[in-house]
Amino acid sequence: MTSSFAGIPTPRTPLSEDQVLVTGDIADDWVFRTSHLDAHAREPVNVQYRTTRVREVHQVRGVPLHEVLAKVTLRTSEGSKMDRLSFVVVASSADGYRVLLSWAEVDPEFGACSAMLATRYNGRQLTRPTLVTPQDGRASRYVRDVARLEITRFGI
Repeated sequence: MTSSFAGIPTPRTPLSEDQVLVTGDIADDWVFRTSHLDAHAREPVNVQYRTTRVREVHQVRGVPLHEVLAKVTLRTSEGSKMDRLSFVVVASSADGYRVLLSWAEVDPEFGACSAMLATRYNGRQLTRPTLVTPQDGRASRYVRDVARLEITRFGI
């Protein structure tokens, strides 16, 4: 089964301002609250990136993205070799900004990128998490106010 961004979404109750929907080519959709994620957050880390004007350093605290994604069951194809490597994760903000990460780059057995869902930024608790990619030199893949994580099979 293939999922498309142009597909008609399943009717559902609107999310509250502190919830994130995890959906897509997974066995069951689920919703989590930022406060629940924050309760499992790791020790703070410093992230650095440059903008067109300055270099910024911020302290973030959150949960590695791969730990959140470990809670989903992918709709894989029987008999396909390493089928999970055909999936992508699209993080979408409440205002529609989207960033795509491959399953392989997030999976600790492969790319093991350090993407995390930050629940605190410079000590301030966030209403919704921010996707942070600490090893990126720029913050272009940071997604503030993440409202949706969609896991989709990438079809060629």
